[in-house]
Amino acid sequence: MKYIFSASILAILLTGCNSTPNQTSPVESTSSAPAETQVINFVGPMDLTIQLKSSDNFETATMTDNADRVFHLKAAVSGSGLRLANDDGVSIHFKNGEGIVEFVKDKPISITEYKK
Repeated sequence: MKYIFSASILAILLTGCNSTPNQTSPVESTSSAPAETQVINFVGPMDLTIQLKSSDNFETATMTDNADRVFHLKAAVSGSGLRLANDDGVSIHFKNGEGIVEFVKDKPISITEYKK
């Protein structure tokens, strides 16, 4: 009987030690201010100009060329640098001001960043 009582008390104590009071984490407030839009400009051969705009740190972006074509891209896997692509084979990949754009899959065009 003594062992059953001791085991019961020990079980109650261990259960009490393992429980934690319910804590609610503070709710993150969302800012109502619009996100800052980042813009990067590129130039390429034959007077090609490209403007890349993003409001979410390049998780998604809109790429516009000088023929007023607009491409909606999202972040893609890259060994280094930043690569954005869409399901139609359009992509841009750049690092340190140099990059490659593909309007047609496997037809790369070299581009260089420029500051306005």
